[in-house]
Amino acid sequence: MERAARTAEAQKPADGDKRRKRGSKPADAPRASMDEIADFYAGLVNGDGYLPSNAISNTVRNAMLERGLVTAERLRARGVA
Repeated sequence: MERAARTAEAQKPADGDKRRKRGSKPADAPRASMDEIADFYAGLVNGDGYLPSNAISNTVRNAMLERGLVTAERLRARGVA
C-alpha cells in the first residue's frame, strides 16, 4: 500500500518542472485539398523512385484515376492495387 502511494507521488510533476510538453499542430493550419494530395502521389506513381505498396490509400488511388493523373496499368506496374 505504501509503495503504491510513493509511486503515485513520484509520477506527479513538480510545480517548478520546466520540461517542455509536446505541442500539437496549430488548429488553423491549412489542410491540403484532395487535388493537391492526388497530384503529389501521382508524381510518385509516375516516377521511377521507390514506392511502398501501402503508401497510397484507396481514396487517393481513386482520386488520381478520376482526375486522369495516372492509369490503372501504371498503378498495377508500381504495385498499387
